[in-house]
Amino acid sequence: MTRIKYKSFQRNFLLAMLAYLVVVLLVWPLARTVPSLPLKVLCALAPIVPLAVAMGLMARRILHSDELEQRTHLVGLGVASGVVALFSTVGGFLASAKLLSLDACANLLLWLFPVLMVSYGVARLWVARRYGIAAGCDDEDETFPTYQRLLGAAGLLGICTAWGYYKSIDSFHLGLLSGTCAGLAVSGALLGLLHWRRRRGSHE
Repeated sequence: MTRIKYKSFQRNFLLAMLAYLVVVLLVWPLARTVPSLPLKVLCALAPIVPLAVAMGLMARRILHSDELEQRTHLVGLGVASGVVALFSTVGGFLASAKLLSLDACANLLLWLFPVLMVSYGVARLWVARRYGIAAGCDDEDETFPTYQRLLGAAGLLGICTAWGYYKSIDSFHLGLLSGTCAGLAVSGALLGLLHWRRRRGSHE
């Protein structure tokens, strides 16, 4: 099978995630205001399209990886599934005890996919390091490594978050921007630390 370049995969995946964020911020809120029921359904489910594209890219990347990389993906997905199961179970118990409102439960469900992605990425990085391989093998050949792009995206989202706070947007969208910004910043910082340690080790 033809191996998919990490740089190409990463670019397409980030574009899909950016499209998801734009759709959630601009299209999804229209589901509350448009009068037509079919349009309401389309607006409400619009974020599923970029998510499906991102998941398809991930599946293709895994299928075209070698056996060792597939093992790291499998362990990462297993850990992420456990984290999401705990996250959703905690939310279910809190909702059953009437400690969470219906709106809070809906917002909690929207965070399942981001929690899955972050936990999968962190777990896979850890497993890849134990096997002595880099999770993003092409970073060294790129002008801007992955961690720099993630931190740059976090900075841009931070500006958007500050603008949203200044404009007094609703708490859901402000929380979405803040959480996404924090996730990108943490992911970029972790990758930057691994990148620094890898370069330091190569010079010793």
